[in-house]
Amino acid sequence: MDTYRCFVAIDLPAGLKKELADIQRGLAGWPAKVKWVEERNFHLTLKFLGDITHSQVEVIAEGLKIVTARHKKFTFVISGLGAFPSIRNAKVIWAGIRDTGGGLTRLRSDIEAVLGGQGFAPETKPFSPHLTLGRVKDLKPVPGLPEIMQSLVLEDCPASVPEIKLMSSKLSKSGPEYSCLRLFILQEHF
Repeated sequence: MDTYRCFVAIDLPAGLKKELADIQRGLAGWPAKVKWVEERNFHLTLKFLGDITHSQVEVIAEGLKIVTARHKKFTFVISGLGAFPSIRNAKVIWAGIRDTGGGLTRLRSDIEAVLGGQGFAPETKPFSPHLTLGRVKDLKPVPGLPEIMQSLVLEDCPASVPEIKLMSSKLSKSGPEYSCLRLFILQEHF
């Protein structure tokens, strides 16, 4: 039985992806080994689903139709740089997200509730919206990241969210290949 490695995500416009790629180039002077996310792959993950079957895709799609029927389009702001678990012991380098009107948090909570009702386990960690720029491969901390991040300017970048996507990810040696399985449009107004 074929399965898909899936997640629910917000895609970004090409202009914002380019700005994030510019920030990556600014971080390239840091001597750590980093697997940078490819520009075309930037997205905001709302829910990771893992390996699912074709029939589950249809069930998830029905759930996401319900979710998007009760949410309006909204905007969030890309703002600031950081790292998990900390900037001095970085494993993931990210651009931050401010949920200025609460639309992102409400949408994500509704996705959790609806897909939870379909048997998908709820996230155990609090939602910390971010855009992954790269994953650090070094086993020991590499100094210098805080100084490089301070030298970079990431202006607040508003991002409008007209839709969400059910995405599939195929892993390969060159990195993940993403494809959109389904697209769900948020409401213009109620």
